[in-house]
Amino acid sequence: MNKIRFGFVGLFLRITNNWRALEKVTADEWMMKYAGKQVYEQMWKPLLIGKFASFYKDVNMAWLWARMHARTTRLGTFEGGFQKFADLFAEKLRELGVGIRLGVAVKSIKRDQMSGSLTVDGESFDKVLVTSSPSLMAKLCPDLPESYLKGLLELKSMGAVVMTLSLKHSLSKEGYYWFNVPKEEGYPFLALVEHTNFVPKENFGGDHIVYAGDYLELGHEYFSMSDEQLLERFIPAFQKFNPEFSRDWVKKIWVHKTNYAQPVPLVNHSKNIPDIQTPIEGLYFASMSQVYPWDRGTNFAVEIGRKAARMMK
Repeated sequence: MNKIRFGFVGLFLRITNNWRALEKVTADEWMMKYAGKQVYEQMWKPLLIGKFASFYKDVNMAWLWARMHARTTRLGTFEGGFQKFADLFAEKLRELGVGIRLGVAVKSIKRDQMSGSLTVDGESFDKVLVTSSPSLMAKLCPDLPESYLKGLLELKSMGAVVMTLSLKHSLSKEGYYWFNVPKEEGYPFLALVEHTNFVPKENFGGDHIVYAGDYLELGHEYFSMSDEQLLERFIPAFQKFNPEFSRDWVKKIWVHKTNYAQPVPLVNHSKNIPDIQTPIEGLYFASMSQVYPWDRGTNFAVEIGRKAARMMK
């Protein structure tokens, strides 16, 4: 019976397009009712907890619908990675006459009352598109109307910490690419991915590339730990996947941390989405928080980027 309910729920979410009805209820409540207690607690609840921690009961069902509705078994990668893609894209833009300034901090965006133009740290522009987090947008543009600022600051999100490792040997003896890890069993991360079980290790000088990541609430201890402290925390978990793993397998580590990695969509979240065109003429805002009901991802970033570009013409 549980297998039948699991199958019918999955089929329904794949074929229905009525996500607005689903955003009126939490994923916790909907899945418990239709998938059943056992299926929910074994399959969906661990994923929600891993992704949203203490917010897991607040996430609306439209978010989970989108994850299943748009899911595909097809995987692709850009040779050279996202950095190579970004470099080639930037090169093409420069050929078209676009100026790109790297390493330039932006501190404030204001409308000049005299000229009507927008000033970015004192420099004038006709139109400005901000693609930061909602909280940073509010900080950069304090002149936005109070209602718009309030909407930005009330949006909830999760941060993330990701460790990437270059190893001498393969971690997964079975050649697995992706592990979804049950955090409630004491694992110190949510996802473990051995990238070179998908992309040949020859692309990385023969090294085996693994990354371990987690979505975390702000203030979590991982944000203040050093790279070595974090590695020591992770090593026992790596040894559960491969008992032969040892510290001397590690050639190099990279740790990346961000306070804004995953928007938290609450019930009736569509009402909370900030408009791309802000109340300030010429000022636009496009972020992960506005791709809803879809989850953050490259495809949806491209989609909202195109939408913003059409509005700015």
